[in-house]
Amino acid sequence: MTNRWLFVALSLAALSVSLGGHPVAGGVLLLLTLSRVVALRHWATLLITLGVLMAGGGYLGWRHQQVVHRRISPFQSTTVTLSLRFRPDAFTFRGAGYSLVAKNQVTGEPLLVHGWAKSATELHRLRQLRRPQVWQLTGQQTGILPATNFNQFEAADYWAHRGITKTLKVSHLNRQAVASTTPLTWFGDWWHGWRVRLIRYCERLPGALRVYALGLLPGSRSVEAAQELQGMKTLGLLHLFSISGLHVALLLTVVEWLCVHLRVQREHWEWGLLLGLPGYLILAGGGSGVLRACLMRGFQLGGHKLRLRVTGLDAWAGALMVGLLVNPGLLFELGSQLSYGLSLGLVLLAGESGWWRQIGLTLLGLPSLLSGIFQWHTLTILANVLLVPLFPLVMLPLTLMGVVSFPWLPALSRGSAQLLGGLDGLLARLAELPGNVSFGKPWWWVCWLWIAASWWMFRRPPTQRKRWLVGLLASYGLVYGLIHAPLHGEVAYFDVGQGDSILLRTPFNRRVSLIDTGGRLALPQPKWVPAVPPSYGATYTNINYLRSRGIDHVDDLYLTHHDADHIGDLPAFLKELRVKRLLVPAGMEREPQWQRLIRQSRWPTVVQPIQVGSSVPLTVRHPYEAAPAENANSLALQGDFGGLNFLFMGDLDRAGEQKILADHPQLRTDVLKLGHHGSKTASAPAFIQQLQPHWAIISAGRQNRYGHPHAETLATLQAAKVPAISTQTSGMIRYVYVGDHGSWQTKLKGE
Repeated sequence: MTNRWLFVALSLAALSVSLGGHPVAGGVLLLLTLSRVVALRHWATLLITLGVLMAGGGYLGWRHQQVVHRRISPFQSTTVTLSLRFRPDAFTFRGAGYSLVAKNQVTGEPLLVHGWAKSATELHRLRQLRRPQVWQLTGQQTGILPATNFNQFEAADYWAHRGITKTLKVSHLNRQAVASTTPLTWFGDWWHGWRVRLIRYCERLPGALRVYALGLLPGSRSVEAAQELQGMKTLGLLHLFSISGLHVALLLTVVEWLCVHLRVQREHWEWGLLLGLPGYLILAGGGSGVLRACLMRGFQLGGHKLRLRVTGLDAWAGALMVGLLVNPGLLFELGSQLSYGLSLGLVLLAGESGWWRQIGLTLLGLPSLLSGIFQWHTLTILANVLLVPLFPLVMLPLTLMGVVSFPWLPALSRGSAQLLGGLDGLLARLAELPGNVSFGKPWWWVCWLWIAASWWMFRRPPTQRKRWLVGLLASYGLVYGLIHAPLHGEVAYFDVGQGDSILLRTPFNRRVSLIDTGGRLALPQPKWVPAVPPSYGATYTNINYLRSRGIDHVDDLYLTHHDADHIGDLPAFLKELRVKRLLVPAGMEREPQWQRLIRQSRWPTVVQPIQVGSSVPLTVRHPYEAAPAENANSLALQGDFGGLNFLFMGDLDRAGEQKILADHPQLRTDVLKLGHHGSKTASAPAFIQQLQPHWAIISAGRQNRYGHPHAETLATLQAAKVPAISTQTSGMIRYVYVGDHGSWQTKLKGE
């Protein structure tokens, strides 16, 4: 069975892919795997493969049905009181907010819990917990909301892979106590207790050292990680940091080296490592990369103790099988794809020259990166070549030295933090150099073909590979062209919660325009709440979608008025995308409050005030004169796309609507985006009757505190027999067209 466990693992992977929503891809992979097993004429391999298929398939099918049975509606909340058990290292803090995964004491079902500390004392007490807890909580329970925008991260699927389908928003903590430890829980409780101590210790470290220590040792994520590691992410180097499990292999190698040089008998340290791996898995966070690395090392050590030959490929196959049983959706997650894919590449390409090995690893990881983050930097190969040696020689030793010396030599820790921060700054500047390609999201079957073609290329002799490599790169160029020059255009209403953001994209991406960015109203926080780096919802919603379409610029960005729910995410756009022109209602250009949002623009942009009569691609229906950019002075814009006429009302009120009607008594439209999120202050009955729209679009947040859309507005639409579609229930709404014909699509089915 040497090197044949791969086929057993691939058959189980095929079942996982089929149950995960890709039956065609899973079926093809299963057919190819079984065909290869039959062709080998090794009947032991065939019997084991069929046995694993039956047993593993039964288990994965049972897990899938269990998740389906547990699901509840994400749109309706229920007040519940639950008794939950959890370990304190499950806490994730951001400001005064916290989240954790806890287990229902009655049903054993895990669920996601969100809460908010009400005082500095309570927050401090939560951070000081070291032992397992049992809490009785009252709160609002709902299903986990799926992705509400196209190409958005599927959080509901991510948690469902871990058996979690419900979320609880805590309203009151009724009772709390230290959980009792049983023979089945003492091992995990003990190691999780040490992990929370390690997390709290690392959180005290200075600067960049804190980010590195948390990521590499307990496998936790600091609130500064997104900013600190931005350059590493852009250059495609995060697999070196933690998600691939490379640091685990290095740390285990260091332990082995120390044992050898301390003259510990090999028999003793091998058993020590083998028995200590489960504890280290918990201590390091148990992520997919850590799990893979620990399993591979465990299989190899176990095989040596049992005098069985376990090759690197066999160890990888065993790690994949166990990983799939732990997390059936493992192959759908970017971190797991990179960890397992790159480690397989290292095994299979071990005999290749350095450059061919690097090319192979890049080609194996590139489809996952493009499918997950939609971009790739041309300096990635060079950065990998330079940083792979630096990681074990500089980055990991600096981190360990800074962590160990902090209590006795804090100056040495600060020096380590400065050096690591300097390295991050260098990577950030390198990532800003020309060469970052906004590729877009390839079709899933194309990614599979790229991986298969890359593997096929490396089965050819080196003298024949250049021709294959040119063909493979040409296929990337072809897909790039198809993504960047689509035949269709679209009008898309993003689901940005309680806010507005609308995309207007013409065929072949000739012109890309946006109306508003969305955003959140920043409420003042008490002084005791820890400061956190600013975050923008646009990164995960509309900017994410633009990246997935290969769009790296916006020709015209219309800002209807100055409210935060319409322009609050503008800094994210000016940092991530090249915005050529900002168009604002006349008078807003002189307001200092919003101008601070554009000061950190990465590229120069032009600010142009507009009003009725301005010469811009869209027809300006409001305002008529310069005034403060409040709701009453909001932009109202109109345009034709795909054979339909669209009217976008911003937050304009009824008085503004009356001005438009007085000026254009014959005005009509096919699709009306209601003003002010469906508030009763807009969408007057006379206005709706005059326009005679075929569709009304409402952009509003779920369970918003304003009660949008108001019942009065919905009654007005019903009386006029105008059907309404809301982002609250339908998620992102888009009209995709070719020529004068198109179709409507929504991300959610709606309820």
